[in-house]
Amino acid sequence: MLLKPRKSKDIAATLLKKGFILEPSKDHHQFYYLTIEGKKHNVYTYLSHGIKEYNKNLMGKIKQQLKFNETDKAEAFFDCPMSETDYKKMLVELGLLK
Repeated sequence: MLLKPRKSKDIAATLLKKGFILEPSKDHHQFYYLTIEGKKHNVYTYLSHGIKEYNKNLMGKIKQQLKFNETDKAEAFFDCPMSETDYKKMLVELGLLK
């Protein structure tokens, strides 16, 4: 099952709300890294400057980069029922964070 399309500004706002920081732009992309207590982790995604809305296929790529195994959890992340704490707990359960 694919994620529904989303506007890039909404994706960016959600990432910033859930513990990600925006790194200085690299080429044509904005890189968002998960941070915990000021430390960057290997969970990241990037958005292109030129894309105003991400289609289902691109949302699938973001889903993978953010380490979601289940589409419904990824939807909950972007629709906001999943909190930053819940997201980090999921990453710990997957063995990606300590």
